[in-house]
Amino acid sequence: CYVSAEALFADFEQQKFRPREGEDVTRKYLACDLLILDDLGTEMVTSFSVSALYQLINTRLNSAKPTIISTNCTMDELERKYGPQIMSRLEGEYLLLTFHGRDIRLQRKERGI
Repeated sequence: CYVSAEALFADFEQQKFRPREGEDVTRKYLACDLLILDDLGTEMVTSFSVSALYQLINTRLNSAKPTIISTNCTMDELERKYGPQIMSRLEGEYLLLTFHGRDIRLQRKERGI
C-alpha cells in the first residue's frame, strides 16, 4: 500500500467518526504486506492523528509488517509533533536513511518535463 500521511489520517478519521457499514478503511493499512507512508509531518497534527499514527506503527511493528516512512522533517521536528512514544518506536525500530541532493521536482521543471 502507498498512501500520503494526509490521506491515511483522513481514512482513520472516517473510520472513527463516519464509518460505513461493513467497511473498515483502515484495515488495509494495518494488514498490508508493505506500507509506504509518504510525507509524514505535512498533515495538520492533532491528538487524533498522533493516536492514529501510534496505532499504525505499533500494530505494524507487533505484526512484523514492514513500513517505509518518508518525511522532510528532522527527527527533532517529528518528536515535537508526535511525542516521545512515537519517536521511541521510530528511532528504535526503523533504519534512518537520509537522502541529499536537489529536489527532483525542481530539476524536472528546469528541464521542462
